[in-house]
Amino acid sequence: MAPARARVAADRGPAAVTRIRAISHWATTAMLGVAGTALAQLLIAFLPLADIWAAHRPGAGAAALAGTVRIVAWILLAATALVAAIAFAGWLTRARSNLAAFGVKTREVTTGSVGRSPELRRRMTVLSWLFRVSLLTGCLVTGLGLVAGLDNVDEIGDVRDQTAAGHPVDGTLVAHLFGRQLMLRLPGAALFVIAAVFALLLIARTTSAQYGRVARLRGVTVLPAAIAALRSANDDWTVVLPAPTTPTTVGGTIRE
Repeated sequence: MAPARARVAADRGPAAVTRIRAISHWATTAMLGVAGTALAQLLIAFLPLADIWAAHRPGAGAAALAGTVRIVAWILLAATALVAAIAFAGWLTRARSNLAAFGVKTREVTTGSVGRSPELRRRMTVLSWLFRVSLLTGCLVTGLGLVAGLDNVDEIGDVRDQTAAGHPVDGTLVAHLFGRQLMLRLPGAALFVIAAVFALLLIARTTSAQYGRVARLRGVTVLPAAIAALRSANDDWTVVLPAPTTPTTVGGTIRE
């Protein structure tokens, strides 16, 4: 990313440069990471079905396949969660820096990006709280499910060992153990999917609102007196201002 450079206008005196940072690539990556994490969590909730399948086919092959599926699912969860965390941090940092460029005082990215409309701010506030509540509830339910499932850890390990050794296992016991594990995991996974939907909406609406401000600035035929220029610097936009001023706050929607 080429850094923004300060310029001196001959007729305006010293100018300050404020960079409006492009965030759509970060937003897209973050949304894909969040969606992937939620789906991986849901996949892990259904992993007991692979153990039930393997238990009905005693032998090393079926047991190894079920074990591979478990390992791949956990690796997928770790990878998608890492991508989501890194991309979300990058998106949030850029989106927050844009608030200062737009002349917005608050550091609350969601409500600060949509402008002063009470209705829009209220919608973003409600959406933010829905995301937080569903995420915290999902973490709580998942934690309780893990604690409750500790009672059967040894029995599940024995069933897997017997299956891998080719010994038949009681079907009723298999259904009870892995069915219970599925039921303990599923509510938390469902709540994480709901939280992911709210997160996707927050990221998408915030990104759209910030690009709307850029669209308004770029679309104005006669720029406000405070703004000397709005030019593209690779994926960023540079606003050249008289030294003490800040750009006018605007709103709308646009795609990069």
